[in-house]
Amino acid sequence: MHDAGLWAVVPVKPLAQAKQRLAPLLDASERAALAQVMLRDVLDALAGHPHLGGMLVVSGDPTAQAMARAAGATVLDDSPACGLVPALRRAARALSDAGRDGMLIVPADLPGLARDDLALLAQAHGRRRGARGATLVAASHDGGTNALACSPPDALPLCYGPDSFRRHVRTARAIGLDPLLLSLPRLARDVDRPADLRAFMALSGAAQTHTYAWLQSSGVAWRLHRAARLPGPSRASATP
Repeated sequence: MHDAGLWAVVPVKPLAQAKQRLAPLLDASERAALAQVMLRDVLDALAGHPHLGGMLVVSGDPTAQAMARAAGATVLDDSPACGLVPALRRAARALSDAGRDGMLIVPADLPGLARDDLALLAQAHGRRRGARGATLVAASHDGGTNALACSPPDALPLCYGPDSFRRHVRTARAIGLDPLLLSLPRLARDVDRPADLRAFMALSGAAQTHTYAWLQSSGVAWRLHRAARLPGPSRASATP
């Protein structure tokens, strides 16, 4: 199993539909802009990485497709959108048909993704004995799967959805893959809620990202700071 044969796969939903759980903080145009700058940071981290054989972006969004091509990625058109798991199955099948050794699924909402974390994951995955294996990184707070490497690309039936990390681990063990579970805090920190944006901004290296710059220039960082400082209702003012 050679880590340079590992291809990054980034699924991207239509940018205008992204990050609905941030609606209390961001309007629709801001959510789309945030999704775009986060994707840019993810593509920057992946592009030309010495431990990756290439990157494949699965999306039907024209802007995301253009960004992917500009970053040197191969694009797998997902229009009309067929859902996350079917799209990733298509990606796995395409990589298998092309003779790639494995795939590393990375969400498009990891603005703190660092190249050294990718190297650690790829090297750890590549050291597994034999040609079959799975390596997983859990999301920090919701039981999701924030990174999934598998060799060959179609080795592991995909279980994205609620509690996907536990289900991926259980499925891998059931088919004899003995998954490697890694703790990589920056890879675990995806963005779904306002609290995730605050946590991202506190990460080492965050200030060098496009996402951080956008949060500052758009005024969203100020809104996050203000919302965090607002007191909740006091007991004295509570309605009996």
